Amino acid sequence: MTEWKKKYEWRVTWPGEGHNDWSAYDGDRYIGRILEETNHYARKGTYIWAGGAHGADVRNKVMPNNGNCKTAGEAAKAVEDWYDALLKANGHLIK
Repeated sequence: MTEWKKKYEWRVTWPGEGHNDWSAYDGDRYIGRILEETNHYARKGTYIWAGGAHGADVRNKVMPNNGNCKTAGEAAKAVEDWYDALLKANGHLIK
């Protein structure tokens, strides 16, 4: 398997708060988020991902739009893959 490289900009969601929590952006558009699971005992230390892009040009939804992964990298890739699928479902060119 080839190494995954991020396509979109990732920023700390709550700077200075010390959480493993990042949000992804395509330019100014918020596209999703990943955060470390700290509450659910069975999933503690894994990462939750959620796609969140919306707007007038997003008419067709892509599901599932969230999930759980073993690592932050896998979760970030899941957000970016979901967003690329959303773009394709809505007739947009993928970067």
